Amino acid sequence: MPRQPLDKDPARIQTSLPLEVVLDRRTGHGPFRFDGGSAGCLLIHGLTGTAEEMRYLGDRLNRQMGFSVLGVLLAGHGTDEADFQASGWPDWLGSVEQGLFNLAETCSSVFLVGFSMGGLIAMRLALRHGGKVRALALLATPLFVNRHKARLAGILYGLPGFRAWIRLRSRGNGWPSPPLRNDLPPPYASFAQLKWILRREGAFLTHPTLILHSRQDASVPWENALALHRLISSPKKKRILFIRSRHVLPMDLDRDRVADEIGDFFLSC
Repeated sequence: MPRQPLDKDPARIQTSLPLEVVLDRRTGHGPFRFDGGSAGCLLIHGLTGTAEEMRYLGDRLNRQMGFSVLGVLLAGHGTDEADFQASGWPDWLGSVEQGLFNLAETCSSVFLVGFSMGGLIAMRLALRHGGKVRALALLATPLFVNRHKARLAGILYGLPGFRAWIRLRSRGNGWPSPPLRNDLPPPYASFAQLKWILRREGAFLTHPTLILHSRQDASVPWENALALHRLISSPKKKRILFIRSRHVLPMDLDRDRVADEIGDFFLSC
């Protein structure tokens, strides 16, 4: 049975606040929540960031689209260096899982929005708790640091039968254990391991997925958007490339369009 479109409550739709006003209302580095309708958005920040980098996006999704919004704070972030050095992707995933369970208590539909490394966490969460997630938006998500590797992967993932080969090999335990690099601090080594995992498990992702990236991104090459688009097996997927913003799409020049594209895509799912 096809899903019914999400309900929009006109009473909840308000004028969007300027970026400086939203940021002036900060409550610290911790998580935030904006109550809205029965559809909820779980917002996941990037490596070394905090929930605050997702606050403007969350505020607009809530005010303009009527979504309930929860911005999570990943384990090891927003406190001190010792906490960060002791954290890794299983800890970050645990933080987001708790956020998913909390949001699902009051929302009948939950959507995931992941920025940068948070996009990888969103993918992993959707693969683990597929029935609780309706759709994803992946912002500046890094499968590769090197643009040439990302471009090559995009070509390979687009070859006929390549995704099926990845899924078949993954089911047969054909991959070696994911490497943990010894030349990186523990959190960054764990991040590299997470990218390795999602380059393979991403082929199992079938949720509706919106992929947003900027051609001006100097931190995560935009070719990752091409690789992601071809890797995932979602029957409904959309890729948008921006030309004005840089890496931090939720707060940069295209921030309003980013939020509107996410909201419109979610409302169409």
